[in-house]
Amino acid sequence: MQVELDDIMGLSEVSEMVGKSKQYVKTYLERGTFPEPVKELASGPLWLRDQIQEWMDTPRVRGRKKKEID
Repeated sequence: MQVELDDIMGLSEVSEMVGKSKQYVKTYLERGTFPEPVKELASGPLWLRDQIQEWMDTPRVRGRKKKEID
């Protein structure tokens, strides 16, 4: 698989693409609900544009999970 440089995105580009803050992206990444970066550099994580577009195109459940009462 050959990747074009324009298809590689850092945190700032991902944040701009999804229309959310960098902190939002970091939070969802920590929760495991955001695509894993393809590479981690000292300067930060890197994603492929297709990963982020697929995540954006995938419907997600909104809101918090309801607590189960025993």
